[in-house]
Amino acid sequence: MDAEVEQAWMRRLQAGDRTAVAEIGARYGGELKLFCQRILFDAALAEDVVQDVLVKCTASTEADAPAGSLRGWLYRVARNRSIDALRKMKPEVRLSAAQSSSDIWRHGAAVLDSVTTPAGKAIKTDRAQTVQRAIEAMDDDLRIVVILYFFQGLSRDEVAEAIGLSLAGAKARIARATRLLREKLHALNDSAI
Repeated sequence: MDAEVEQAWMRRLQAGDRTAVAEIGARYGGELKLFCQRILFDAALAEDVVQDVLVKCTASTEADAPAGSLRGWLYRVARNRSIDALRKMKPEVRLSAAQSSSDIWRHGAAVLDSVTTPAGKAIKTDRAQTVQRAIEAMDDDLRIVVILYFFQGLSRDEVAEAIGLSLAGAKARIARATRLLREKLHALNDSAI
């Protein structure tokens, strides 16, 4: 997305133009919902969180408006609201939701093309499920970084803004999450032999 368009949306939000919220929702609503689903494991709750994020846009003033990119700010608000929702969940509800989460990973975990053989598709699906289990087993802070960077496609700058760290801190967390994910995947592959 062009930075000029985002800046124009931010100026319109600060000026009280509520039509900008609808445009922002149309542009970022789907990816924010998928991000929230991957954290919360609940589509309805994710949709509620995205609506809260858009309401926050309507209430934004110059004092609490995004300082960096709009996209990074939206993800930060979505992340914070998702974490708040997770904290309110009972552990058994969260565990039950996590166990039924395979649909939310389908869009980013395994690309199945038309020329892949059935055996190849089965291998890709199996690998995607292995990656999904490894990601779901990570601590929330690291899991969120993996989702933002690898699945949502945010830049390192946007990840830094979304998680409220400096760029160096975000790079370090991405590196740590990548290293841990690599170790988990290696351990899962070794245990399957």
